Amino acid sequence: MNEAVVVRHHIPGRTRLVVSAWPEPGGLRRLESALSAHHGRVASANPLTRTLLLRHGRDLNPAALAACVAAALSEQSPEPSIADRECGPAGRHPISGAADPGPISPDAIARQSIPDALAGLGSTPRGISCEEARDRLAAFGPNAMPEPEGRSRGEMLLSQLTTVPVALLAGSAVLSLATGGIVDAAVTIGVVFVNAAIGFSSEDATERLIRRLSRPIEHEATVCRAGKTIRIRGRDVVPGDVVLLSPSSIVPADARVLEANDVALDEAVLTGESLPAEKTADAMETAPSGVADRRNIVHGGTVVTGGNARAVIFRTGTNTEMAWTRGLIGNATPPRPASEEALASLGVRLAAGCIAISGLVMGIGLIRGEPFVAMAKSAIALAVSAIPEGLPAVATTALALGARAMEREGAFVRALPAVEAIGTVDTICLDKTGTLTENRMAVAAIHLGGETRELAPGERWPTAEQPDLEALARAVTLCNEARLGRLSGTATELALLRFAADLGLDPDGLQDLAPIRAARSRDARRRWMATEHALNGAPYIALKGAPDELLALSGTELIQGGARPLTPERRESILEANGALARKGLRVLGVAQAASALDHDQPQDLVWLGLIALADPVRMEAREAIGILHRAGVRTVMITGDQPATALSVAQALDLSRTSIVNIADGAQIGRLDDAALGELALRTSVFARVSPSDKLRIVQALQGAGRRVAMIGDGVNDGPALRAAAVGVAMGRNGTDVAREVADIVIADDDLRELARAIARGRATDDNVRNSVRYLLATNFSEVLVMLTEALHGRGELEAPMELFWLNLVTDILPAIGLALAEPRGDVLARPPRAVDAGYFTRGEAAGIGLDGAGIAAAALAAHFTTMARAGLGPRARTATFTTLALAQIAHAWTLRDRSPGADAALLASERRLEAFLAAAAALLAVPFLLPPLRRLLGIAPPAPGDLLAAGALAGTSFALAEGRRIIARGGRSAKAPG
Repeated sequence: MNEAVVVRHHIPGRTRLVVSAWPEPGGLRRLESALSAHHGRVASANPLTRTLLLRHGRDLNPAALAACVAAALSEQSPEPSIADRECGPAGRHPISGAADPGPISPDAIARQSIPDALAGLGSTPRGISCEEARDRLAAFGPNAMPEPEGRSRGEMLLSQLTTVPVALLAGSAVLSLATGGIVDAAVTIGVVFVNAAIGFSSEDATERLIRRLSRPIEHEATVCRAGKTIRIRGRDVVPGDVVLLSPSSIVPADARVLEANDVALDEAVLTGESLPAEKTADAMETAPSGVADRRNIVHGGTVVTGGNARAVIFRTGTNTEMAWTRGLIGNATPPRPASEEALASLGVRLAAGCIAISGLVMGIGLIRGEPFVAMAKSAIALAVSAIPEGLPAVATTALALGARAMEREGAFVRALPAVEAIGTVDTICLDKTGTLTENRMAVAAIHLGGETRELAPGERWPTAEQPDLEALARAVTLCNEARLGRLSGTATELALLRFAADLGLDPDGLQDLAPIRAARSRDARRRWMATEHALNGAPYIALKGAPDELLALSGTELIQGGARPLTPERRESILEANGALARKGLRVLGVAQAASALDHDQPQDLVWLGLIALADPVRMEAREAIGILHRAGVRTVMITGDQPATALSVAQALDLSRTSIVNIADGAQIGRLDDAALGELALRTSVFARVSPSDKLRIVQALQGAGRRVAMIGDGVNDGPALRAAAVGVAMGRNGTDVAREVADIVIADDDLRELARAIARGRATDDNVRNSVRYLLATNFSEVLVMLTEALHGRGELEAPMELFWLNLVTDILPAIGLALAEPRGDVLARPPRAVDAGYFTRGEAAGIGLDGAGIAAAALAAHFTTMARAGLGPRARTATFTTLALAQIAHAWTLRDRSPGADAALLASERRLEAFLAAAAALLAVPFLLPPLRRLLGIAPPAPGDLLAAGALAGTSFALAEGRRIIARGGRSAKAPG
């Protein structure tokens, strides 16, 4: 058996294979070509489990299929037809005239010389001809990826109709239809669709907003074809095209660098690296270990921040690194929201309880000789009483209004369950670049005169007060090709100009006064830049670059405005300072000057000015947000593709681990661990650095596998798989990529992490409110079950009518429940840890409290039932007394569940006024059946006698007083929102 490809499972027409060496992007397309000869295709591919599911002819032998796959995925295929297609006849290029770009690996082409790379692509330094480009475009297809697919309206609507509460209502409607209760069933189905409309309208509005944020922009590329430079659409670039890259260019596709002139690219969208990645045309001696190590490869979707380059395209469209990363998203599946899972479990228990109690009642009735049809209707009425028909509408309304509140606070919710889910997370994984940092360069420290000065987050450099600092700022301003006024140039050079401006210099004015007369760019042999100027009528050279090289060329050092000899001790001290700054993850430049012309290759006797260190600054609001999350009992974990030293520096600046010790792990360490070991590591690690997109995905999955409820915060394509897999994915809206926004559950509008803390507060408040409403509905429905069960066991007369219970559940109960669901966030919502949801939707103590509440309400209704029946006998009057008392007691019970936590008086007062309004509306609706004779007859009740109304009020008041007293005793005199 071929060990590279193993058959895991085979049935005629379908085979699942395990591939030991997973192909690079593009390899699967080659496999598709090979399988087409067998009428086969790749049905699914999972790079995490390294499995392929193939569909093919039913008569195909699995061993032969495995051999075919192994051959297709290897570098040299034994089949002449495949070899001819990919390698061509002797002397013919493997791509020229091919139907597929083949298995061109970035790691392989990175090790090739420039002539070999061009020959392998059938190209030249002058590019390919326009005719060849047209042929290749027809063969390979456009250089484009499918647009990220948002949820369709059908999917959003279906999600509203596939919840456990809706399933319970559907079951109730079916039972009603089975016994002729057409009106009951119609009302229930109406509630289902009203609930769906509320949820759908909220999610659809947010989805339209996200689509507006994600409108694609058509980019162009500059290519060289047959020696002529032309501009074409980025989607028309083909393998073999030579592209010209300049500052602000977006790389159209994956390409091998042919020429590099001090070029650097922002690859954060793929790697998470905060510093621009410098590129070279030199072949690599060893295979790169990942995207960030490919020094002579530029990737589609990254941006040139400075310098110029020429590169030859070798992968386009769905074969690129960007496409491969996006492909991981399809294999990531988020867990079911914890609250939804707990509510589903509660729903199952409710359904089982309904069936058991209904069966008990029906069995007792049949044993007593009651008619079957009558007992069936009674059993269904009892089942209806146990189902909280108002639950879906209450929960959806609360989530929709919570989402609307989040939107006002700057967080847009794409799926309503995320409102509640964000409130239950206990671990937040954060990308670094663009999330915790600003994704721009800034001067973070300087070293001159033997002293290192560091800038705290949010602090600005003071105005230059000494000649040494002014000389340093002047040198980095003049040795600079950027322009601050036009914001043109590399991120590093713009940061240096901002530094000079903060010190009080006028960068644009100084550059106009002393323009560059000659320049030497940095290269692999000379890692520094030098520019010549005329300053105050005399020649002046400014230099910046590798500190060790410039220090070796310097003979003196500027100290308090005068040049002093550089002693061996001073040189050693400067190099030590350079090492200390570099170990903090900073990019360190040496700066020097000379009063001479730039007329020789290696200037001597330079005057050393100092070190200047740059970093991607931490967001000013990030530390505050991290502190809020820690106080809320939420653990924070950084997951970044950046260097460990840089990640550690940011983590320490943010106090990410809440201790002085920051446990850090890198991608190489992760790759050696299985999922179980990674889960153990993730629970004790605060920073994961140098990780790939698939590593991020595994970390999130490992944390969730270890029982954590995880939210992932990110902005790049490399964050997409982890965003999709997390319980809640949160994307940055302003600077986030379309891919990140499309897979996230929540989008933060202006990239302020404090909005995340506010979203968690709103999510916790919504979770509290929904649980409070569910508690209310369960108590009131349990009271109805007790009333119905007692009446059935008493054995005299009919039970309460099903429509009577419908009116209570869908009209009287639903308004108080909504009033409870709209309470403002409690003052301590972010001063306590997240709710533990693993034990169930309610604790045993809470469940016992619900039972006591229901028993108290039922006792009041039964007292009215039996006392009225003793005076007036069976009939509408007894049913009316029971109905009225039950409704009043249920309305009053909602007031016992109001929020009375200390603090936030204005919010509590607003919540109470809102609840009072809903309770008044519920009381008004209670009077409607008595005012409308047709509705009164439908419910089976009669006009109430004044004495019965007084008795109902007194009994409801007694039930309320007992519940209030129990809470005061249980809380030791401290009222609280949660009962029992």
